[in-house]
Amino acid sequence: MSRPGVAHPTSGADPDPRFPFPHSPTPTRCQLQPTLFDFTNGDRTADRAATDKRLEQARKACSHCPIVKDCLRWALVNKPVTKVGIWAATTPSQRTTLRKRMVDRLGPDWIDVLARQDQARRERAAAARHTPLTVDQARIVRLDRQVNGPMPTHRLITPELQQRNRTRLMAGLKAAS
Repeated sequence: MSRPGVAHPTSGADPDPRFPFPHSPTPTRCQLQPTLFDFTNGDRTADRAATDKRLEQARKACSHCPIVKDCLRWALVNKPVTKVGIWAATTPSQRTTLRKRMVDRLGPDWIDVLARQDQARRERAAAARHTPLTVDQARIVRLDRQVNGPMPTHRLITPELQQRNRTRLMAGLKAAS
């Protein structure tokens, strides 16, 4: 359950089964160019400019990825499997910082908290599929459609939105450091 071509030193470690590996219907950059995302903490000792350029290329590729949010969550939860490499535009040390922030925010059992939240979300979605709307709820939905039109289809990420997401991600990473 890793990107092809990226070796993990802890290949015997199993990822948390409560958090499935994110998948995309189309190949992502990390699948097409795995060497771009192969990074360890010691890589910074070589040519600093070349390393920074490679990190920036990987971060830019992640900013265009449709599954970056799920990838980051998976990488944070599965620490033994993601000790090396760029995952969701983060380095191993940045992920360590983000894990510490998760502990501060949700407590030491933050992984269990996330798993419970996901389970509750899945249960609500399943219940919604099997429980019909009440008459009042159906009226509200009908009126909403009349006033606002149908819900928009899944919108593509525009270059402007990609840049905004990338800027926000970089600001968050700088704040985490």
